[in-house]
Amino acid sequence: MHLKNAMLSSILCNMIIWYELTLFGVSAPIISSTFFPLENATSRFLNTFAIGFIFRPLGAFIFGYMGDKYGRRRVLLTSVTLASVSSTAIGIIPDFRTIGILSPILLLSCRIIQGMAAGGETSINSTFLIEHSSTKKNIGFLGSMKAFSGALGSIVCFILIYICKKFTGENYEIWGWRLLFYFCFVMGVIGFLTRYIMSESLAYKIHSKHNNYPFWELIKHYKRPFAISVGAGIAQNAIVYSAIMFYNVSIAELIFSGIDIKNTVRLLADILFGISAVLFAALSDKYGRKNIMVIILITLACASLAMLSLLSSSNSNTIILTYLLLTIPIAASFGIYNSLTCELFPTKVRCIGFSLANNISAGIFGGISPSICRLLVEKTGNNLVAGIYLVICVLMSLISVLYIRVQDKKVDW
Repeated sequence: MHLKNAMLSSILCNMIIWYELTLFGVSAPIISSTFFPLENATSRFLNTFAIGFIFRPLGAFIFGYMGDKYGRRRVLLTSVTLASVSSTAIGIIPDFRTIGILSPILLLSCRIIQGMAAGGETSINSTFLIEHSSTKKNIGFLGSMKAFSGALGSIVCFILIYICKKFTGENYEIWGWRLLFYFCFVMGVIGFLTRYIMSESLAYKIHSKHNNYPFWELIKHYKRPFAISVGAGIAQNAIVYSAIMFYNVSIAELIFSGIDIKNTVRLLADILFGISAVLFAALSDKYGRKNIMVIILITLACASLAMLSLLSSSNSNTIILTYLLLTIPIAASFGIYNSLTCELFPTKVRCIGFSLANNISAGIFGGISPSICRLLVEKTGNNLVAGIYLVICVLMSLISVLYIRVQDKKVDW
């Protein structure tokens, strides 16, 4: 019963993060025109969007430190509250025409809080759930709930956008879109209550007396697993954000029989992502995480070389098929990563070690790789050069995973 409750709480709370992230990205044109002056509105929106990612490592450090020192449950109650309140507040902020420069300042403040909350929530959530495993035979499956719930949050977002547009009609771009941000409060209340009734994780109950200085403990004794964890996350983050950018740029707004093909494909990709993440993570429980991850990374290395050329094709069917097929190995990597890296840290530094490693690889390589790929293509006129960059990212992850030894596992509960 405790494990089922922990899974429900984990799924609901992580859904909030990815629901809001998807909603913010999809609503880019509306948010740009609402909160910024018309001059350079798009570029200012992109800067505001990026700020959330920049503050994730800081949130990972703060919440990770507190999670190891004071307990996972207490910290996760704080992170889900901050995430849901800051997301809801975006729907309340008056537009630029009403309060002027204060409007983008308030939006920026919300994005900073969201980024910090996400930095703690997405990683410590996984740690908390994994540490509820009493048999230790389902750690891979439990770790995949982060990827599964992230996909679920995006799916719910697309469905609610469709419903909201139907009900509000022409008013959607005026005030209808704000209703979708208000829904974050509803999800936040439900997530908070499901987490509030949870007890602390089994692992933390056993080791709670040995968590006085988690950061210094991590730096002094666990530099090797930390470096491996950062490296293991490079490939998936570099590839997924680059693929999304090239897909969005390359494919036109296709409407067929009243159906938005572009967003429908993204919806299908999210469904495929969630299913693939869980299936491959379950396989890792049976055949070993390192073994499955090596196969996945080799697959990604082969796919990365031609990926951007195919996603830049003039044929929409080629772009769509490539995007959907790429989703499978990318999802498999994300599904296994959490359990693979969580196992490398003992309980006393697991939150800060995993949180920092995850958010550093996501923040740096997930943040800069799309820009690097675009710059390489612009400078050379050859998508293959950008593909080589992605292959190098995959090789860094592959080397990191190959460095994992059997004795590196720290499943200490």
